[in-house]
Amino acid sequence: MLTPLAVDLDGTLIRCDLFSSAMARFCLARPWNFIKLLSWLAHGRAHTKARLAALYPVNAAALPYNEALLAWLREQKAEGRVLALATAFDRTGAVAVATHLGLFEQVFASEGRVNLKSHAKAARLQTAFPDGFVYAGNEAADIPVWRAAAAAVIVNAPAWLEARAAREFAVERVFPR
Repeated sequence: MLTPLAVDLDGTLIRCDLFSSAMARFCLARPWNFIKLLSWLAHGRAHTKARLAALYPVNAAALPYNEALLAWLREQKAEGRVLALATAFDRTGAVAVATHLGLFEQVFASEGRVNLKSHAKAARLQTAFPDGFVYAGNEAADIPVWRAAAAAVIVNAPAWLEARAAREFAVERVFPR
């Protein structure tokens, strides 16, 4: 049986960052929204992500997907591998992407109070997959998740991170920039 594969969203499955895009959109709409954004951030990143996701629902069909990764994920799914979407973005946007693609059996995402990034994501995936999982990611915040995983899939990562991952982790696959 294949080890379940958890896939990050921003910068990995898609070629953008939904949180950064929503913050920019919010502040550019009305410059004084920056003050409101700061007050939301005072309540935490997960809270801010939930507020922005409510204002700017994700149009999953219009996202810039990493087509090479998506093709491989379809192959993995056809071989019977369990796929999960694991993102620090808000759950509503993550569910929209998962529903649109029809590939993921589980969705792990930030939900109002918990920002599912780095160590929090690693812990959540270890709980969900006690027999092990493989994780596909692209940034330094993913190092704790790769550390908890049975193997790493490196996607669209900077050269230094790709080299570090190759030294520190079992790397199942690389999708270069």
